[in-house]
Amino acid sequence: MAQFNYKCVPVPTVLDTGKAGKDPHGAAVIAYQNIINESAKDGWELVQADQISSVQNPGCFAGLFGMKAEAMTFKLLIFKKAI
Repeated sequence: MAQFNYKCVPVPTVLDTGKAGKDPHGAAVIAYQNIINESAKDGWELVQADQISSVQNPGCFAGLFGMKAEAMTFKLLIFKKAI
C-alpha cells in the first residue's frame, strides 16, 4: 500500500482579471493552472479543491471594546505525493 505526503495550498477566492476583454475569466483559470503546474514539477498530484472557514476571536482588549469573532473563508488546492 502506497504512503503519501499531502500539502494544502491556499488560493485566492477572488482574482483580479483586469479590464474587460475577450476572455474575462481566463486570467483566473491561468492563475490556478500555474499553481497546479508548479506543484506538479515537484511531483505533487492534485487531489481536490476545497473550501474551508476559520474563526479568529478578538484579543482581550478588542473584546472589551465590542469586537466580535472574525470568520474567513478560503479555498485550498490539496496535493499528494508518494513517499
